[in-house]
Amino acid sequence: MYQASHTERLRERSNPNFEAGREPRPRRHPAFHHAHTTMGAAGHWIRTAGLLAPLVIGELIKDPDKRWRWIRIASIGTTLISEGLYTNKVRREREHTSELEAEMGC
Repeated sequence: MYQASHTERLRERSNPNFEAGREPRPRRHPAFHHAHTTMGAAGHWIRTAGLLAPLVIGELIKDPDKRWRWIRIASIGTTLISEGLYTNKVRREREHTSELEAEMGC
């Protein structure tokens, strides 16, 4: 039978510099964060609505000219809402940072 756990064996295989019993070294660069995850569930649902809008509009509106007009409106609308949420998030972060700097006397 195996002496090590499944995760330890996988770690050994995936990292040739792995040494048992040692903590993993910190990364030299920060992990990449996807921008769409920064706004949480609201950002997810807005993007999902933007992606599904052409399908729903295509089923509901049969006239091609009206369909394309409403698809463009939905695209612009979801983009504006998403950008508004992101701008609000950045504003809150800046306010929080300035409050912390004021408390520390920087």
